[in-house]
Amino acid sequence: MFSKKSAFYFILLSLVSISLFSCEPKDEIISTDKSNEISFSPDTVFFDTLYTGFESPIRRISVKNFNDKALNISKISLQTGENSPFRLTINGIKQQEATDIFLRGNDSLRVFLDILPPILNTDEITKLEDFLIVESNGNIEKLPLVVWLQDGILLEDSVLECQTVWNGEKPYIIKGNVLVEENCKLTIEAGVKVVFLKDAALLVAGSLEINGTTTNKVKLGSFRNDGAFENALGQWFGILFGENSKQNRISYAIIENATTGIRFGTPDTDTIPDLVIENTEIRNMAEAGIFCLNSDILIQNTLIHNCLKRTFSAGAGGNYFFYNNTFANFGFNFFREEPSFELSNVLVFVDTLGNEQIIRENLNAYFINNIIWGSMNEELILFATPEANFQTFWNANLLKTNLLDESLPNILNQDPKFVDAFNGKYQLDSLSPAINTGLYIELEIDLEGKVRDSNPDIGAFEKE
Repeated sequence: MFSKKSAFYFILLSLVSISLFSCEPKDEIISTDKSNEISFSPDTVFFDTLYTGFESPIRRISVKNFNDKALNISKISLQTGENSPFRLTINGIKQQEATDIFLRGNDSLRVFLDILPPILNTDEITKLEDFLIVESNGNIEKLPLVVWLQDGILLEDSVLECQTVWNGEKPYIIKGNVLVEENCKLTIEAGVKVVFLKDAALLVAGSLEINGTTTNKVKLGSFRNDGAFENALGQWFGILFGENSKQNRISYAIIENATTGIRFGTPDTDTIPDLVIENTEIRNMAEAGIFCLNSDILIQNTLIHNCLKRTFSAGAGGNYFFYNNTFANFGFNFFREEPSFELSNVLVFVDTLGNEQIIRENLNAYFINNIIWGSMNEELILFATPEANFQTFWNANLLKTNLLDESLPNILNQDPKFVDAFNGKYQLDSLSPAINTGLYIELEIDLEGKVRDSNPDIGAFEKE
């Protein structure tokens, strides 16, 4: 028989137990109040531009409940239903619709979205739209989904026909290696876009002619260009020229985001350029903008920048002509350790049998009206072996170097004062020492098509 004191403690213990088992956390109590709504982050999902037939990157969507109480999401779906090109992953399950999802107060639900773009059968870039629909407490919230799509021409590990012309609005999508055979030619017309999947390359054993214009440049770049991939280095291998390649010209092109933009090695006995590059921009390279071996090249009105190692590198000799170019390397998004511009009349390498080989050939290089600048204290490497000639000629250049004789007619170690190097704007500020200090060489326009006067500016850009 309980005493009064025992009965009191029994009643108290019972009340505490009831309280413990009946106390539900507030964020787990489901609200049915219509004023308690969800929100989205981001407020629009946008893809720009995807190529049909290739899966998109994945976007993450947060469905947020900022209320103190929980919500029952009665349905998550796509407005166009099962036939939508957009695809959902909800709670780790690929599904186009989910129902009765419990969402705690002040918590978020992650939804992942991707798209397999359908073939459009048109040259036009096409906009597709849909909505992610979330229903709870009688509320219907809509998240806009927007994608720009374009059909492409896929070339995978291909050998091109002997006289091939790329033109039109559809981009060329390169997977693996595409080869231009010896004695054959690839012509790329103005406005064409060529995109390369990872490690893909254009191999030129014959000839390459790129015919862009000031207002309609040819673009060769990476397949991925969204978000962090827009300026990412090393996304494809580059353009590689064979040793017998001749009569190459690249005009008004943008080459970007490769390992090395151009690899060129065409030894011969003359000094006639086998590659002419003009009015072109080469940027975002994991190794070099241009790498040459004992070649004959002319480069003018060209900007090369943002390369991890070299903007330009030449080994084992050759004949090089540089007129009104800007070679700029700062490494804003990577760490630089070496000068960016290299000339050498020797090449040392290990062959396939493991034996060291040395090539020594004469080098001649001519520089007029060029800027070579960057974040290092020294931006030139001039390496000469006495077993071969090494001659360089410098006139009216602006250079960051201590290797050249100060009596030569150049501007040494004076900041060229670019407009905004951090954002890739290498035009000249009004206070630049490169303005009106170039040598007149009958190069009538600059990289952007501006007319050069009789006192031209140094570099690829003429100040208006």
